[in-house]
Amino acid sequence: MKPVICVSGIARGNIKRNISRLKEAFPETPIYFSTWTGHKNSISEQYESTYHDEPVIKYNPWLECIADPPTVKYKEYKTAFTDMKNRRSYSHARTQPKLLHHTKQIIGHAYQLEHDITEEYDMIIRARWDTVVSTKVNFNDYLNRSYKENIAIGFAIRGGRHTDINKFKDIDHVHINEDTDHSWSRDWHCWINDPLIFHPRKLFNTQLVHELNEEKRLWPAEYGWYQMLSSMDNHHCVYGGACIERFTYQVGNKNL
Repeated sequence: MKPVICVSGIARGNIKRNISRLKEAFPETPIYFSTWTGHKNSISEQYESTYHDEPVIKYNPWLECIADPPTVKYKEYKTAFTDMKNRRSYSHARTQPKLLHHTKQIIGHAYQLEHDITEEYDMIIRARWDTVVSTKVNFNDYLNRSYKENIAIGFAIRGGRHTDINKFKDIDHVHINEDTDHSWSRDWHCWINDPLIFHPRKLFNTQLVHELNEEKRLWPAEYGWYQMLSSMDNHHCVYGGACIERFTYQVGNKNL
């Protein structure tokens, strides 16, 4: 196994802290950075980022996909966003532009693998610029499992279910429908936690990403990562280990 850390997205947040923690959690692992050409800034320059043209998304991936993910959670999101749109609410006016960006993280990862990462690296540790990782847990067992079993593994914390970034909790593999008891987590079915993702390089088909985007079939956010990285639902999701920077203040991890 030869791992590499791929950081992509928009360079913002407490970058010095975030990158320092990545280096501590994954010592001696090279890190490559990328962002969109139009978002070049002093941070991206400092970290010698590569730049790619930001794609134009011709559909709303939450409302206009040719085929939706077959999951109750996605249906609930779509219903809420459609209701906001129909009511032309203030929330819709604020939310609608953001929804159009939610496949770009997947496309940006494809660009990075296609153009920036040499073929010698066969194991990918994917993060955002604003990903915060724990330095009090050991990721090695999950990294080795991802590589040996040829599966993707995603990490996150979730308010109301698991808010401790410094403690792992494996998420049960449960297919959720309308009758499933709400005690079961919704964060596995058709979903990969995306603040931090491990995946063998060969799992991610970059050409398929572009084809699905052009055909308006690429799903947004965690659903899109599932679409690209899970075959026969063989992915795994974990609570703990990583989170998005803004969530550290929402769930009591202020001292990170």
